[in-house]
Amino acid sequence: MSRNLALSGKSARSADLVRRAAHAALLSFGKTPLAADLLVERFSSKDFDARDRAFLRELVYGVMRWRSRLDFVFGRFLNKPNVAPPVREALRLGTYQLLFMDRVPAHSAVDGAVSLLDRRNLGWARGLVNAVLRKVAGVVVSPPEGREDYLTIWESHPRWLVRRWISDLGEEEALRRCRANNEEAPVVFRVNPRASNARSLMAELKSGGVSTRSGCVDPDSLVFLPDESAPGARFSDTAAWREGRFIVMDESSSLVSRFAGAAPGERVLDACAAPGGKTACLAWAAGEGGNVVAGERSPRRLALLERNCVRIRADARLLRMDAMRPPFHEKFDLVLVDAPCSGLGVFRRHPDARWRLREEDLGVQARRQTAILQGAARAVRRGGRLVYSVCTNEPEETGEVAASFREPGFVPIRGGGALPEGAKRYLEPDGALRITPGDGLDGFFAMSWRKEGGNC
Repeated sequence: MSRNLALSGKSARSADLVRRAAHAALLSFGKTPLAADLLVERFSSKDFDARDRAFLRELVYGVMRWRSRLDFVFGRFLNKPNVAPPVREALRLGTYQLLFMDRVPAHSAVDGAVSLLDRRNLGWARGLVNAVLRKVAGVVVSPPEGREDYLTIWESHPRWLVRRWISDLGEEEALRRCRANNEEAPVVFRVNPRASNARSLMAELKSGGVSTRSGCVDPDSLVFLPDESAPGARFSDTAAWREGRFIVMDESSSLVSRFAGAAPGERVLDACAAPGGKTACLAWAAGEGGNVVAGERSPRRLALLERNCVRIRADARLLRMDAMRPPFHEKFDLVLVDAPCSGLGVFRRHPDARWRLREEDLGVQARRQTAILQGAARAVRRGGRLVYSVCTNEPEETGEVAASFREPGFVPIRGGGALPEGAKRYLEPDGALRITPGDGLDGFFAMSWRKEGGNC
């Protein structure tokens, strides 16, 4: 069951405005697929308060996450399977609220969905949507039989991906992977060790009404507990946030930064740096005597990187650069390539990705990743290290990219960098870090090499 958002105290008018924004966002996604967070930002009115924005996010993310199940459930009560996109998205929104949001009254979910058609010259469909959703509210629909159909429809994943996982991982692991992707992704804080520690930060945030718990594996991570925090308390309003004593960063990303193993005083290049979480961790590890350069090709992402580095006081030189063609030669002790990827390991955070990706995209990503890795390798000095990471677990983007990397002088490292003891179970015999979705963590892969030949 999805985390529910209370609507008590809010007028029906306000809730309907949010539903209308969600409807517009989902229709926009059907025409031009964009990331869910960008859609929420684009369609959030300046008049929305914090509760409105949370409701909008819940609707957009929830419908995207459970789209196949929603279609299956309301489709049981449609005589014709094909309906106009505005009608379909209204049915999805209504069904999502009926199935997953206990604190939204059924009549509000139904009436709100019907009202979405008023301004779209679809008055004829009001009766259809009303009748279908009333049946959804009154009848329990059983999931489909057969493991492939169950995972595709009930766990709401693309069929091509379900077939791949059943073939490669087996039915039980495929089920575990799908269910992990459908969990609500927590907000995780990574402590700035130069400014605080986990215990002190937990106490400081608690005094401001923001509750947290310790992370699963990383000792410098705290998991935000919104339901246990004071009403209206926001971590972004705290002095600790404004003054850069923590960043938002999943534990898996933090572990990759530790795996990279930046040491005090080292020269470090973060070759694909935005949004900047790993840049911060590398800068903290390199210390005041270190020299960290953070590169990003996209001007928009470079601007995001700059804003984040300013807030967290990350001591890094920012540079617009193409990681395939770094403007350096054998300069750095450590080069991290956190490469663009399919993002299949972070589906719980980006439910839109499951409907944007195609299987052939994996090969395209892999070729790009290989080119970036080969290009970035030129910036590693003799005796230095190269680290490759991606937030996915698919073979094409992980082991196959690592196996194809055969630049002269580079040999795999089997050590684990500065991983905490509890995270060493994610190390493989080949030296790779492999974290699969589940147990509260995102999916990630990382591999490291040393460039032989001694010091420059």
